[in-house]
Amino acid sequence: MSQLADSIITGPLVFQTVPTEKAAALIYVPGLGWMEWVEVSGAGAFQGYRTLRCGALEFGTTTAPRSYEADLVGGLGSKTSQASIWAWAQQNGHAVSAAAWSTKVFKFADVDANTFRFPDLRDVFARFAGTDADSGQAVALGSYKADTLKSHAHGMGGNGAWVDRSGSFIVNAGGSSVNMDRAALTNSTGSAETAPKHTAFMPRIHI
Repeated sequence: MSQLADSIITGPLVFQTVPTEKAAALIYVPGLGWMEWVEVSGAGAFQGYRTLRCGALEFGTTTAPRSYEADLVGGLGSKTSQASIWAWAQQNGHAVSAAAWSTKVFKFADVDANTFRFPDLRDVFARFAGTDADSGQAVALGSYKADTLKSHAHGMGGNGAWVDRSGSFIVNAGGSSVNMDRAALTNSTGSAETAPKHTAFMPRIHI
């Protein structure tokens, strides 16, 4: 039987604060939930407790982060009090130098010996990694792509053709010809981005 199942039967080891020493493989801390003991060496070396959902994205529905959440708005984090999420970022290849960090990319920045920077995912949509339909290239985990509009054509009324006549176009429509200046052919339309109908939430991560 798993320790989680055993804990349900016998009662979990409950701590009011996160222990610095291993008390059990799995414990419960009010406000943070179930936490597991992990020991990782190499990149992102870490020994201690972290939440079972450490690194999971959250659709924030509160004005301020819950006790187990952190905002993904480019703010600074502590390598001491938030060591588990910083270690997790390094272990999963999500850490970059401060100079390489940019908004909208799921990367954590190594700021200095004491602090790191969270990603800033405001004003972007989440998308599963795979093959980019526009370019045929792989979409890498944590990467960002600006908005695009799929290539398409617009039809034109009439049965004639557009002919270049020294800066103007002549439209042969139903046997008649009309001179049209190039600048008058079309006008821009739409807003600043291509976006579906959507509801906004706060970008957050489980610490």
